[in-house]
Amino acid sequence: MKSKTNYIGINQRVPFDVLDEAIQLFLKSGPINRAYIIGRMQEYNAGINRATKAATYLFQILNSQEKILDLFKKDLKDSDYQSLRIEERKVFCLCLICLKYPITYDLLVALAQTFKVQDQINKRLLIEKVKFKYGGNRTVDVAIDALVPMIIELNTIIREKVGLYSKAMPVVVKNKFISELIIYTDISLSGSKSILSDDLAVKPWFSYFEIDNKNLVKFNVLIERKESVVGKGYLYKL
Repeated sequence: MKSKTNYIGINQRVPFDVLDEAIQLFLKSGPINRAYIIGRMQEYNAGINRATKAATYLFQILNSQEKILDLFKKDLKDSDYQSLRIEERKVFCLCLICLKYPITYDLLVALAQTFKVQDQINKRLLIEKVKFKYGGNRTVDVAIDALVPMIIELNTIIREKVGLYSKAMPVVVKNKFISELIIYTDISLSGSKSILSDDLAVKPWFSYFEIDNKNLVKFNVLIERKESVVGKGYLYKL
């Protein structure tokens, strides 16, 4: 597989409604009917070719994170995925997308860093920041065109007007598994083997979320906490 820096992998929007429904179906019964998903994608795409391509990206997201989906299913026990708040389901989808297509994570980190010093960012600057890491080829422009509507839909940024964006309010996350997945995603994609518990308040990725403090006490599914000799808590992937 290509390195995270070079891998882009997506050039078409995957609508939240369809991904959300696909996750629900997967958690209930496992493998999903591909023809059904292509049909759903046709509601958002003109032409069977575009719908088929969007469906391919959706299946890539699910298939690449099957282990996480299986762990989530066990964690939900008798609860239904749809009973979760839609805001939390959007965070879950966002993490899955980032883990499959890390350019999504890098885009959000670049945006968060910008929003620390200014309230809005235009599309030109946004593209420049991503191209600084991924290179100046047309593939990056196409990926950003696909990803920006997705991250707007997933409550991370707000479109103020054409080509101008601001940061959305942090999403309150109370579900413990999703809280762990947020941290797991950052450790996986930031190049770190671990992060300090204190870093959750300052790292750019975490500015999009407000994790319930009760979920920071004990980790046991995706993340484990270890105390260091100097008394600081480190978080590691299991």
